Amino acid sequence: MTAARRCDGVNDFCVQRPRLMAAVGRAVWGIEVEPLYSSIAQLRAAEAVTILDVPCGGGVALRALSPGQDVRYIAVGISPKMIGRVKRRARRLALEQVEFVTAHMTRLPLRSRVADIVLCYGGPHMLEDTRGALGELARCLRPGGLLTGTTFLLDDLSWRARRLFELGVRRGHALPPWREELFACLVETGFCEATIASHRGFAAFSARRTR
Repeated sequence: MTAARRCDGVNDFCVQRPRLMAAVGRAVWGIEVEPLYSSIAQLRAAEAVTILDVPCGGGVALRALSPGQDVRYIAVGISPKMIGRVKRRARRLALEQVEFVTAHMTRLPLRSRVADIVLCYGGPHMLEDTRGALGELARCLRPGGLLTGTTFLLDDLSWRARRLFELGVRRGHALPPWREELFACLVETGFCEATIASHRGFAAFSARRTR
């Protein structure tokens, strides 16, 4: 098992447990993770829509869905192992409306304008090509559709968090975007009504696909 896979497994274990994740967020990254869970909770009211979750991680957003909820939910992950975790979580929660796709978020094998809502929890801070990824998400959204997610931002990161990201760069990982960089990417890729609410270097963001 590689270090990256161990890290993914630990992160997935923590993020499924909000109290544990809150403690890890404060101790390791110096952030509050509440924006993530507040954003996910809004899915409980979703009805008669198609939701695209990319990157889906281990399926943390599935916690907001209920069996029989009238949604089409497409979970996209880059690795078959992570998709396997999401499949197991969906089975445990009896969520038969979840579909699974293995793909990179900059090259989605989906038709244009397929989704009413796109979830992007943790996507922008993992990629060098943030603009390319947002452009692909915009392609998959219907006009007026909602993009919502969370990301680290270089603005106001704690010294510890910045150091951890710098160490990650040495291993080939990307640095998070600056707030203004993320806002510019959203506008340039076809979004409007963008909001980015920062919580000490960790942000919930949302935007609408232009009509």
